[in-house]
Amino acid sequence: MNASVVDTAALEWVNGADVFATMDPAFRDNIGTDEASALALLATYHAKCLWKDESTGRRIDHIRCEAGYRDLSEAYHDSVEECLVLGGSVELTAEGWFEPGDYFWRPPGWVHSAQSPRGFEAVLMMEGTQPCEGSLHVSRVVRPDADAGQHVAVADPVGPRGYVRRAESRHMPWRAHDDSGTLLGAAGLESKVLSDNPETGTETSLVRFVAGTAATPQAGPHERFVVIVDGEVVLDDGRRLGAGSLLRAAGGEELPAFAAPDTVVAMVKTCPAQHTAAPPKEL
Repeated sequence: MNASVVDTAALEWVNGADVFATMDPAFRDNIGTDEASALALLATYHAKCLWKDESTGRRIDHIRCEAGYRDLSEAYHDSVEECLVLGGSVELTAEGWFEPGDYFWRPPGWVHSAQSPRGFEAVLMMEGTQPCEGSLHVSRVVRPDADAGQHVAVADPVGPRGYVRRAESRHMPWRAHDDSGTLLGAAGLESKVLSDNPETGTETSLVRFVAGTAATPQAGPHERFVVIVDGEVVLDDGRRLGAGSLLRAAGGEELPAFAAPDTVVAMVKTCPAQHTAAPPKEL
């Protein structure tokens, strides 16, 4: 299977209420106290699905929530949840206020909810079934408000990456990038490591490509995702991909070669290699 390219400009924003009936029951039945309240909340939630693996449940979404968004209950997931905020601001009861560039990696079992008076935009990821990350299937389990910020599941409360409650990347220095795991094939890269798994050598990082950088990625053992956060890259075939676009390669595959005419920042996520999956068709 060839590497995948998802151009965000070619995707329509999908309203959450429009896909309510197709959601996994473990999510759909635990959003609100009834269907009407759930649909009202989902009407303020918009997403572009950048990647979805039907077999493991892993998904990467570009999401946008309107001003006044507020979860209807506290809850936890059986899956690892990971997020990088791109714009606006959002408060998570377990982690605090998030602004652009803030990131979390949350192991399963931590009770939380979100509220955003101004609205926010983010890259939101659910790991799905991945034993080496301590992650189980995607779910939503409602809990009492008094449980907010507590770990209540049987799963390890720390996980192999640790509980990254809020990494404020704007306060982190850019450092020379170690390309041994990402294999992006470009000189002079700088990065900020947001989370990493010492058992597998995989990580999620922000990587900066200075203007004029040409990247010729090599094949490597890990599954790799590159999500453009700021700027625009140009593929060898001339296609231009802006912020919110995604490149993906399975283990043993090469990512597409690309150039950065101007400075580009990307979120690069490496994962233990697993079987390939089809590009996403729906939210």
